[in-house]
Amino acid sequence: MDTYYVSITQQLIHQEPIESGDYEVKLTQDELAQMQDLMSSISKEDEYTFQRTPVPYKSADHDDANEQFTDRIQELYQLIYDTGTEQTKAMIRQQKVLNKLDHTDYKDTGYEDSPLNK
Repeated sequence: MDTYYVSITQQLIHQEPIESGDYEVKLTQDELAQMQDLMSSISKEDEYTFQRTPVPYKSADHDDANEQFTDRIQELYQLIYDTGTEQTKAMIRQQKVLNKLDHTDYKDTGYEDSPLNK
C-alpha cells in the first residue's frame, strides 16, 4: 500500500502533495487503478455536461448526464474517504460532500430485512 495525494480540481493523483487541498490516501494497486478509471470517467462526463450546458430549452436538473456526473463525483469522494488518512476523512466530513456521513439512518438497499436494522 502506497501513499498518494489526490487533487479533485486538477483531476490528478500524485506521490507528493502539490496543493494544500490535496487528499492524502493509502492505495493498493487495484485501488489506484479504480481511482484513475473513475477520474477518467469524470473527465469525460465533465466534457459532455459542459457541452450540453448552453442548451437553453432543456433543464439541467432533469438531465441524466448531470446526474451520472454527480454520482461519479460522489463515488470518487467515497473512495477517497474510504482510503484516506484521518485528516483526509476529517476534511471530507467538514466539507459535507457525503450526505450519508451526516445521516447515519439513511436507507441502503440490501439491509431492509436485516435483524439489526431497526
